[in-house]
Parts: sequence; structure tokens; C-alpha cells
Amino acid sequence: RGRLDPVGVLLLGAGILALMLPLVLAEGGGIGRVWWLFPAGLVLLAAFARWERRVAHRDGEPLLDPGLLTETRGYATGAGLAALYFVGFSGVWLVFALFFQNGLGYSPLMSGLAVTPFAVGSATAAAVAGRLVERLGRLLTVWGLVAVMAGLGTTAVVLWLAPSDRAVWFAAPALLVGGLGSGCVISPNITMTLRDVPVRMAGAAGGALQTGQRLGGAVGTAALPGVFHLTLNATHDDYHDAVALSVGSGVAVMLCALTVAVLDWRRDRAGRAGRRPPERSHSHTHAGQG
Repeated sequence: RGRLDPVGVLLLGAGILALMLPLVLAEGGGIGRVWWLFPAGLVLLAAFARWERRVAHRDGEPLLDPGLLTETRGYATGAGLAALYFVGFSGVWLVFALFFQNGLGYSPLMSGLAVTPFAVGSATAAAVAGRLVERLGRLLTVWGLVAVMAGLGTTAVVLWLAPSDRAVWFAAPALLVGGLGSGCVISPNITMTLRDVPVRMAGAAGGALQTGQRLGGAVGTAALPGVFHLTLNATHDDYHDAVALSVGSGVAVMLCALTVAVLDWRRDRAGRAGRRPPERSHSHTHAGQG
């Protein structure tokens, strides 16, 4: 019979709350009063990791089995990449909504249509990426992340510089490129993260991966709008500066995810080269024939 891990749940929940609450309060300028929650959250998360190792050592059933991160090839890398990507990815959509609706006066419908090119590109690429992931492996997510960063980074610059009445049209091609990249990141990364997980740990591995993505998304949804509002306060409601800086912050976080992906790709490539059988020299072949 399965056993619950209430201490692990409380430590993880309290740690995430402590990290996120200052980000939410940043929108109202109240982050200075609760800055101490950041180090408190890190301490709670460290306590969570220590507790999970203790539960696993006693043959219990931890909320997050440390073996997934330390013994399962590719899982820690994939989970970390997913969490970082969702921090940068999830928050930009609320930022775009704030910019288009509050800054440019768009209706909610028009605001949604303005970012539709990204959705079209993502759906199109995802249909193709599933057939390429086994052949290209981690390289697929590397190129996907490059495309997402290029697309969203260009969008940030366009929305910063372009005239308000034409910004959405100028940004559409860049959003399409970003969407094509996103379709090569999320689903392929899930495949590569879970492919070497033992069957007995499959449920826990999938749940932990999804939880990491949701937590990353929650942090990004709180942090990037926080940057947006802080910039508005500092620039006296300059929405173009606010959208450029907040989306740029999301791209900076994605750069961390790209670094993880590149390191994992290089490690896989080195591993394949090490497993390749050595080629026989020509002199050895001639000697054998003689």
C-alpha cells in the first residue's frame, strides 16, 4: 500500500510559496517588505531535498525519489530544462496581454489574435518534431530553443521600436518563428526525459516532471508581469519599455535552458563516440590478407 509524504508536501509547498509571494507583491511595489522570503524559500527547498533523501534511505515513499535525479540518465537534465523553459515561456503571454490590452487598447479577442502566429507555428512544428526526436535527440531541442529565443527576442525589439498601430503586424513573423521553435522543445524534451526511466518509477517520474513544469510556469507568470509593472512604475507608464524588458527577461531565462540543453547534447555526443567500435587500420588488414 502506498504511503503519503505529508512532510515533503508541506516543505515543498512552503518553499515555493516563499519564493513566489515576493514576485506577486512586486506588481504593487511591495517586494521590499518581504525580500527575506527569498532566502527562506531556498532554505525550505533545501530542507525538502534533505527530507526526501532521508525518506528514500529508510525505504519509504518520498514525494520525489532522489534516484530519479541521481541514477536515471537524462532525467535531471530534462526536468531542469523544462522548469527553466516554462519560467521564461509561461510569463510572456500575460505580459503580451497586458501590453496589447492596457498599452495599446486592444480587446481581449484582438489581444489573443495578435499572438496567434506563435500558436500556429507551435502546432505545426510539434506534429513534425515527434518524428525527428529519435533521430536528432537533444539537438532538436537545442535548435528549438534557439528559434524560440530568436523569435521572442525579435518580438521584444519590434514591440519596443515599432509604431503602436503596426507593431502587431511587424511582430507576427517573429512570433511564428518562435512558435516553430517551441514545438520542437516541449514534447521532444518530455520524450527524452522519460525514455530511460525504469517502469516502476514511471508514474512518479511523469508526475514530478509535470509538477516541475507547472512550478516553473507559476514562477514565470508571477515574475515576468512583476518586471512589467516595476518597469511601468520606473518609466512613468512606458508600455513599450515594459514589454521589451519583461519579454527580454524571459528570453534570458531561456538562455539558461539552452545552456543545459547544449551541455546535455555534447555529453550524449561524447558518449556515442566512446561507444563506437574502433576502426581497423589498413596495415592490420593487409597483414591479415597476406
